[in-house]
Amino acid sequence: MNILFLSPWLPWPPFGGALIRILETLRSVSRQHRITLLTLLRDPGQTQHLNQLDGLCERIIATPLSDSTVPVLRRLSMGLLRGRPLIQSMHYDRQLAEHVRRLTSQHPYDIIHVEFSFMAPYMPFVSPQSTAKRVLVMHNVESLRFSRELQFASGARRLALLTDHWGFPSWEEACLPGFDAVLAVSKLEEAWIRTHAPGAAVAVLPNGVNVNQFTPLDPAPESRTVVFTGLMNYPPNVDAVVWFCDAVLPVVHRTHPDVLFRIVGDKPTPAVLALGTRAGVSVTGRVPDVRPHLADSLALVVPVRSGAGTRLKILEAMAMQRPVVSTSLGAEGLDVAHGKHLLLGDTTEALASHIVGLVDRPDQAQQIAVAGRELAQAKYDWRICLDPLEDVYQSLAGSNQQGRGSRTKVS
Repeated sequence: MNILFLSPWLPWPPFGGALIRILETLRSVSRQHRITLLTLLRDPGQTQHLNQLDGLCERIIATPLSDSTVPVLRRLSMGLLRGRPLIQSMHYDRQLAEHVRRLTSQHPYDIIHVEFSFMAPYMPFVSPQSTAKRVLVMHNVESLRFSRELQFASGARRLALLTDHWGFPSWEEACLPGFDAVLAVSKLEEAWIRTHAPGAAVAVLPNGVNVNQFTPLDPAPESRTVVFTGLMNYPPNVDAVVWFCDAVLPVVHRTHPDVLFRIVGDKPTPAVLALGTRAGVSVTGRVPDVRPHLADSLALVVPVRSGAGTRLKILEAMAMQRPVVSTSLGAEGLDVAHGKHLLLGDTTEALASHIVGLVDRPDQAQQIAVAGRELAQAKYDWRICLDPLEDVYQSLAGSNQQGRGSRTKVS
C-alpha cells in the first residue's frame, strides 16, 4: 500500500521517546509498504539527517518550522485569531498543509498515517477526491497530560496551558471523528478515546523496546549511581528531576551519601543544568547512546508527577536488566507489578526507601532486574508491539470500497 505519513518531527537522531516510536513505526511499516514522509524540520542542521531515512521512506518532504521565540509567538497569536489551540498552532505550517493538499490530489494513497493529535489540523487539506483511510496515533492523551502538568507549571508555561484548558477544553476529542482508526499506547488511553469518541475504531499498540539492542551486562555492575533518561526540555521530565533533587535525594543522602544522581538527555533547560552544580548530581546533556549510562547504574529512577502515555525509558532499563524505581504515574499504562518488575512509590520517603533498599539488598535488586528483562522480552519488543498495525491497515484497506462514510471496526 501507499502510505502518507505525517510526523511533527524528523525522527533522526532518535533522542526522546516520541522520536524513537516514530522511527520504529517507520521501520515496521516500510517492510511491506511504500512511505511518503511529510515532516517538519525544527533546525536547519537537520537536513543532513534526511538520508538516514532513505531505506525506510520512498520519498521525504520536509518543511522548516522554527522553534525560536519570535516565530513561535507569531504562530501562536495567528492561531488564536483563527480559533486554534496553542498546542496545534505550535506544530502548524502552511507549507506542510499545501503539501498535504497537493500530494493527496495527485497520488492515490491508501492510508494517511498521522502521529499525534495536534497534527489533526492538516486533515482538512486532504483532497476530497482522496479515498485514503486516516489513522491517528496518540502518543499521549494531550489534554490529560496538560491538565496534570497544570498542578506544577508556572510562568509562561502555565499561562499557555491555561489558555488551552479554558479556551479549548474539547479540542482533542473534537478531532477524533475525522479519523477512521485511532491508536493508543495503553488501555488507559484506549478507555479515554472510547469515552470521548465512542464512534471511533480503536486499537492499542503499546510502546516498546528493541530487546536485542538493549541487553544486560554480565555480570551486573556494582554501582551507586541512579540515572534518569529523557528529553530534558520536556516539562514533565524537568519537573521530575527538580523534584527528585529537591525532595528525594536529600532523604537518600541521610544514610547513603555516596549515592549519585545522573541526568542523561538532550536539550537540558537552565533549571536542569543548574542541578548539575549540586553535590552528587551530574547532567550529561545529549549523549550518543544511553545504554552505557543505564548499564553502569544502580537503577533508573522515574520520579514523574505529570504527563501521560507510557515511558520508553522504563522499558529500556528493564531490557538492560536494571532495576526501576518509579512513581505510579511514571509507570502508568505498563503491565508491571510492584515488587516484581519494579518498585513503585509516590512519596519522597517511599522513593528514597526503595533506592536505599537496592543498595542494601543487591539480591532483591537482581531479582527485580531479571523479572523486568523477562517482561520486556515477552511483551514489549517493538516487533510484538507494532505488528498489529498491519492488521489495522489491512482492515481499513478492505473497507475502502464502502467509502469514507462508514467506520471500520478495528477492535
